[in-house]
Amino acid sequence: MSDLDSIFSEMSEISTRLDELPDDAFEERAALERRREELRARAAALSDSMGDLRPTAEIQAELISLRERLNAVEVSEIDVVSQHGGSGLEASVASDAIGINRRIEEASGVDQLQSRIRKLEQVLAERADG
Repeated sequence: MSDLDSIFSEMSEISTRLDELPDDAFEERAALERRREELRARAAALSDSMGDLRPTAEIQAELISLRERLNAVEVSEIDVVSQHGGSGLEASVASDAIGINRRIEEASGVDQLQSRIRKLEQVLAERADG
């Protein structure tokens, strides 16, 4: 497992732990949120420093792993279309589902995953052209 994989794995574990915490666990919640921010910063630093120097096979393996992680997040999201029940509450349900999905994405570091995927795709495209 690469350093980035272990970072994203720990971020996922933190998200799970945050979801399981009781509402009044303020200190533990704050500590987990701080740790998640530290991990995001580490992931960003690693993303900036890695890429061009590694063998193509390593970059491709990381890209596959990141895409699998992103897919796992997408699979875990609420299907907003299936929640559309035809009642007067449909807009509220859809809005709630969209909000929940956004929190899932934030907790799972989807923005960082997508950014890293784009970076690796760019590195591989440059290698293919050059």
